[in-house]
Amino acid sequence: MLTKFADELKSARLKKGISLQQMAAKTRIDLKFLEAIDNGNFGFLPDLYVKAFIKQYAKVVDLDETETINRYEEAKAGRLIEKDDSKSLLEKRIEIEKPIIETKAEEPVKKFNDDNAKKMTEKPQDKKKMLRLLAYASVIVVVLVVIFIAMFNKSSDIIVEEKSYEKVLEETKDRYVVPEKKEEALNKNVNTDSLILQIANVDSLDSAWVMVIYDDKRKEDFLLYPKRTKTVTALDNFKLTMGNSGIISLMLNNQKLKFEALRGSVRHYKVSRDSVERLPLPPILHTE
Repeated sequence: MLTKFADELKSARLKKGISLQQMAAKTRIDLKFLEAIDNGNFGFLPDLYVKAFIKQYAKVVDLDETETINRYEEAKAGRLIEKDDSKSLLEKRIEIEKPIIETKAEEPVKKFNDDNAKKMTEKPQDKKKMLRLLAYASVIVVVLVVIFIAMFNKSSDIIVEEKSYEKVLEETKDRYVVPEKKEEALNKNVNTDSLILQIANVDSLDSAWVMVIYDDKRKEDFLLYPKRTKTVTALDNFKLTMGNSGIISLMLNNQKLKFEALRGSVRHYKVSRDSVERLPLPPILHTE
């Protein structure tokens, strides 16, 4: 089922004439991950990041993001049905209603034209009656046109203007990255007994994915773009899940930490004041 879903994505990409290299440039997703998606292999990262990649992929090839994610979930569950590439519901509705409206509009006009052509031949002197009938027919046509426009606009409410992909990408960068000036101000207000951890993406091309649990009380996840840094604080410890861990550098209270990492792999760690411990399983937030 996942292979069938991958074929749908690939077909949409090829239909747009977009190569994998172009897709990588537009989405900033590493080429090897895009190749894995094309091959139906979706286990290269945690599901959270895979869905984020699928959404970006769908955005570039003009697929509905929500519908695409739903089909991914159906494919994972083995319930993916054949996609209907026929006309949309809106198009079908317009095609069904248009002949009816046109018929309603044409019938009185046609009848008026036929009847009054005869009357004009028989009684050319009855101009006032002809003008009255013509006015009635015009009103009917206008009313039918207004009804058609109202029905079309009602069915088009779901259509919204979307921002360009480049603008959304730039806004997303700002959302995930803490500006350096704000970080400096934050550090000045932090208790000196706190742990200050700087998480940096040292690569110039790839992005990194990070989930942080602070003192087992609060959780946050974010995306680090190339050459970006995020500073976080805690009182006792951090628990981290890092996707593409080989391009991440950690500094605790201005001391660089040594830890095992590998580009393209997901690793889990606990960072405390005196040690960095690798965890065998993803850390979870414990609630009382």
